[in-house]
Amino acid sequence: MNQPMKEKKAYWIGGTLTAFLGVALIRLLSPELAGTLGSITVASGYALVVLGITIIACATRRKRSEAFVTIEKNAADRERR
Repeated sequence: MNQPMKEKKAYWIGGTLTAFLGVALIRLLSPELAGTLGSITVASGYALVVLGITIIACATRRKRSEAFVTIEKNAADRERR
């Protein structure tokens, strides 16, 4: 793992678990329930999936200071390492 991914490990784990919990609600629990409770379970499952994906997206954000790459003048003239 590279360094930035280690720093945001909580986002990756939390987002993944949240999304999987939403899928479990939709696929495992809601078919067993009927009526209004089943509909509420499906809606909250979809909400958890979207929330989990959003949390994972927050883990991929860059710092504003690192958002753009600056290239020095005459950088093409230097040797590549």
